[in-house]
Amino acid sequence: MNPLLHNINLSAHQHFLHPNHMPWHAVRAEEELDFLSQQVCGRKDEQLRATAYLYKELAQLAEIEFHVASVMVRVIAESQMRGKGELWEGSDLVHALGCFASEEVQHANTFYRYVRTLTGCDYKLENNYFQERITLFQGDHSPLVKLAALCATAYVGESVITVFETRMRNMDPEMKSPFTRLLHLHGLDEARHIRTDHFVIDHVLPSLTPLERRQMEELINATEELNTTLALTSAAQLKRQFGVDFQTQNRSAEVQLAITLAFRRAILAGDSFRKVDDFLDSDTRALLKDFSQSERVHFH
Repeated sequence: MNPLLHNINLSAHQHFLHPNHMPWHAVRAEEELDFLSQQVCGRKDEQLRATAYLYKELAQLAEIEFHVASVMVRVIAESQMRGKGELWEGSDLVHALGCFASEEVQHANTFYRYVRTLTGCDYKLENNYFQERITLFQGDHSPLVKLAALCATAYVGESVITVFETRMRNMDPEMKSPFTRLLHLHGLDEARHIRTDHFVIDHVLPSLTPLERRQMEELINATEELNTTLALTSAAQLKRQFGVDFQTQNRSAEVQLAITLAFRRAILAGDSFRKVDDFLDSDTRALLKDFSQSERVHFH
C-alpha cells in the first residue's frame, strides 16, 4: 500500500460535493443576486454583469472538468495494459484517479445546474472543443505521461478557483450565500485533487525519462492552447447572448486574469510543472492577500 495515495481519499465519502447538498431554492433570491453583484463587481447594481460572468466561468470550468474526467478514465484503462513500475503496483493510484475522475463529473454537473438556475438561461456552448482536447490524449504516450500533462494543465485552474473559494469563505464565513456553499463543497474535493497533483509532481515527474518529459510538455502546450481558445470563444458567445461585456467593470475578472497568468508562469516550467506556492512573486502574493486575505493558494 502507498500511504500517501491511500490517505488522500480516506474520508472522501464523508466530505464531497453532490448537487443535492445545494440550497437550489435560494440561488436566485434577490438578496443573493445583490450579494453576488457586490462580491463580483464591487457594486450592488450589476446583477446581470455578475451572473453572466459566473455563467461563463463556471460553464467553461465544467467543460474542462468533463475533459479531465474523460482523460483520467482513459489513463486508468490504459494502465491495466501498459501501467508498469512501482507507481502502478496495487490499487492506490487507480483508486485515487478513479475518485478524482468521478468527482470531476459531479463538479461539471453541479456547475452547469448552478449557472442555469442562477440566470434562468440555458445557453449551450457553440463549440466546447471537447473532441480536439480528447484527441490530444489518444496517442501512444505512456499513461504516466498523459497523467502528468493532464494534472499540470488542470492544476492552474484548480489553483485559481481555490483563491476564489478562500475569498468567499472569508467574506461569508457563515456560508449564508449559496455561491459560497457551492465553492466550499467544491473545495472539499479540490483539496484532494490538489494533493493528487502534488503527488504527481513529487513522484510521477521524477519517474519520467527525458523523452517522456518532452512528450508531456507537448501535451501541456497543446492543451493550454485549446483551453485558451475555449475561454475566448465562450466569452464572445456569452457576451453576445447576455448582451453585456461581463469582463469590464469587474474586479473579479481583473484579478482572475492576473492570477491565471501569474500561476501559469509559476506552475508550467518547460518539461516540468511545479507547486504554485513555491514560485509566486511578491506582487502576486500581495494581490492574493488583498483579494482573498491569504498570500497562500493551497494549505495541503
